Amino acid sequence: MGAMAFDQYAEGADPAAAFESARGQALHEHGHGGYTGSLAEKDDYVIVTQQPMTETEATVLAGDLMDRDDPRIIDKWGPAGAIPVKAETRTVEVPDLPQPGRGVSLQGADLDTVVQICRHRHLLTADETVATAWWTSSVGRGTPPTGSARLTVQRSPAALAVQTQPDGWLFFGWASS
Repeated sequence: MGAMAFDQYAEGADPAAAFESARGQALHEHGHGGYTGSLAEKDDYVIVTQQPMTETEATVLAGDLMDRDDPRIIDKWGPAGAIPVKAETRTVEVPDLPQPGRGVSLQGADLDTVVQICRHRHLLTADETVATAWWTSSVGRGTPPTGSARLTVQRSPAALAVQTQPDGWLFFGWASS
């Protein structure tokens, strides 16, 4: 019986809820038989820093802690490490939008209209910009026709710098395999 390294991200500001979500995903992906070398083998976690960081920074920190055999996460039977993550991008679902008659791409004046609607609905903040946008549902039968869109939103570096609450958690460590 050996040990395997793992890392798994889960959305959500609450670490306990994110841990349960990530563990449930690991159980789904690796089964319930034990010795999967994944987060499925963990019953608990330990927060290794309170400072939220980008997912890239969190991955580097996790790797460094594992390389240095940090005592908080070295035991394959012990808790997983947990690092708070602030997302550089997020996805926004926008229902009930006026939709043009053709195409899945959302751009130009149509995109400007959707962004205005999102700001009016408080779905976007002033420091966020839309990186990509597309229609996700077909034209409705109403008059005028409506649809739904999905936007990938980029946060500004200034907003990330002052963010104190996490958007998710990176769980990592060693697990029995």
